[in-house]
Amino acid sequence: MAEVQGGLTEQQVRDIITANASTSFVGGTATTPTTVANLIASFPPSPTYMGQYARVSDLYGAVDDIMRCRFDGVAYRWIPQRPNFAGVATTTSGSISILPLVTPPTLRLTGTLLGNMSVVPSATNAFIGQQQRVIMDGVLGLFTTTITGLIGSNLSLLGGGAKLIEYGPTGWFSAG
Repeated sequence: MAEVQGGLTEQQVRDIITANASTSFVGGTATTPTTVANLIASFPPSPTYMGQYARVSDLYGAVDDIMRCRFDGVAYRWIPQRPNFAGVATTTSGSISILPLVTPPTLRLTGTLLGNMSVVPSATNAFIGQQQRVIMDGVLGLFTTTITGLIGSNLSLLGGGAKLIEYGPTGWFSAG
């Protein structure tokens, strides 16, 4: 099985769980995962947990996967071992917050916009190198979709298409 960019393969994740079946993971066990919210609230990323694994049941809202506490050059963070392994969130209208570890890495905006739409990435729980792809393949009509809160300037999806943003040491920025 191929490696997902920036992380472990499915087989490597299974091997970690199998090898540690009798060992407690942070916040649970290999067979009894915790939630992302509980992991972060009860076991804040710190030198205490550096290098340790945690199994979560709701990464990106629904993915059962493994996270590891690491130092990303700025802070200690719980980082998914397969950061791009998740479904696609879809929506058709309103403002949207991108919530790291909750919103899947790809956000597809579909349907006909009923008003201007803002997509706002949050820095809470974001990790250096985290990427988010925003795709607008719906009907814009008279309205626009804008990714706001980025370093430098906002990004408009005026004509549709896709934009990639990435989290860096000082916040979210356009990556393409």
